[in-house]
Amino acid sequence: MPRFLFAYVALIITACASTPATYDPVLFAADMQRQDLNPSTIAADAEMTVLLGRVDLTELQRADLLFMRAEKRLDAKYNLPGAIADYQAFILLMPEDPRSAVIGRRTVFAESEIKTVQRRLAQLQNLSDWFDDKVRMGDLEVAAVRYRASSLTPSAGQLHLLREAGFVCAADTDTAVATNPVHSFGIAPEYAAGAVWCDDPSLT
Repeated sequence: MPRFLFAYVALIITACASTPATYDPVLFAADMQRQDLNPSTIAADAEMTVLLGRVDLTELQRADLLFMRAEKRLDAKYNLPGAIADYQAFILLMPEDPRSAVIGRRTVFAESEIKTVQRRLAQLQNLSDWFDDKVRMGDLEVAAVRYRASSLTPSAGQLHLLREAGFVCAADTDTAVATNPVHSFGIAPEYAAGAVWCDDPSLT
């Protein structure tokens, strides 16, 4: 092979090898629609976190995911510091995007809410209110550990959240109910019937 032709082929191979693959736009659009319609904030948050770990996202795809995750977090008051971090990462990727104007207002709201939560957390609170504030601050695991140790029963909404996050399961046997129940004293409310703390060593 002539030297110039060999060099040309090598250049093409190098260019192809250095061009990163990008995530199929059709598949990405389907992912975005699925997460937009996902009724579970925790499930959507987890799935978008996995998607953000992909190395084949375009900058716009990554920015779209960050924006959606931030919006869902803020709307659900779930991990407000994480929502702000997502907004900031979005602006770094897309500083000229029209959504930046919305982000400014949303960030101010999130920061104000965080300050209010921090003031409450610095005072004495009952466990239920403390749990809700820790969720707002992105500390669901810490809140779950404390609820489990307390032997108190979470509210219906809190129990739903704990189920979604994998901290509470449905009992398979009567033994499981007796050993690890979410509700310990008195007649269990209907929403907590059969609910047990999942067998997770980190929560013992």
